[in-house]
Amino acid sequence: MSKLTVLAVALAVILITVTLTILLMHHSVSSIGEAKLILWIVPWGAGNYTVPPWAVPGVVLAYQCNDPQALMPWINWALYTIQQYVNEDRPVFINIFCEIYQPSYKWRGTLDYINVPQFILQDLKKINPSGKGFYIGFSEEAACVANATCRGSMIKIYNELRVEFPEAGLFYYASGGENANDVLALAKGANLTLVGYDIWDYRYVNGVVTVPEYLISNLKTLKSSGFNVMVGEVGFRYCDEKAYVDPANWNVKFTWNCTAPAVYMSQVLGELTSSINPVFIGIWAWNDNTFGVVLNPNLISALENYTKG
Repeated sequence: MSKLTVLAVALAVILITVTLTILLMHHSVSSIGEAKLILWIVPWGAGNYTVPPWAVPGVVLAYQCNDPQALMPWINWALYTIQQYVNEDRPVFINIFCEIYQPSYKWRGTLDYINVPQFILQDLKKINPSGKGFYIGFSEEAACVANATCRGSMIKIYNELRVEFPEAGLFYYASGGENANDVLALAKGANLTLVGYDIWDYRYVNGVVTVPEYLISNLKTLKSSGFNVMVGEVGFRYCDEKAYVDPANWNVKFTWNCTAPAVYMSQVLGELTSSINPVFIGIWAWNDNTFGVVLNPNLISALENYTKG
């Protein structure tokens, strides 16, 4: 074989190797798609409730756990908003918030019980009898999920939801400190469509915000168990230079900067996509005055750009 032939063969082998490498890299990248974004809208917020078409609307259905009639304006608002999105033939996430608001606030994560009034279920059924396009569930019920008895009552509620809305998806997302084994026990017992965690804890190094390893590990545990994974909430105070510091605390003094949260959001969405590849990521919150995406055009652009890949 001549030297010229050997060189040609060698070049051909190199070309094939490079081509295969590029194809494999392309396959690897293309197999990781951007998650669908949920924009949560809340009854205590203000202004524009219209979630743009590039995101899925998520409606917070909040009520007084020990006296559901006490906050009927919030319930009526949620039902009306859900109806509008059903009229538009859009999927809707419904996040059931059973909390205590009066006379003093008690976060649902501290309550050792959950109840869902029958009138709420019946009103939802009037809007959408089969539940097609609905995703219905709870979030951050830390004390209840950690307690086997209360967790069992949650599973019964999920089973009731499945009977009432046979075509709906069912979800649960945990707060950061919840034990992954307890969350898995709930997910398996209720045969959930989606399960995950929220992200309210971040690390900041040299301008880059990242998700702590323990949260990534918990999400990977859920995914490795065969469940479709969601990240229920990602949030930053909307125009704060240090929006990653104790981000869920609305009493923190702002350092005004409307660009910074958009940068942090892009960083975190990119990390979650590459490390977990969740099906949905919820953004907190569209119309809340502290976390309001609608108040920050930079954040809106960052989210929309993410959906474009």
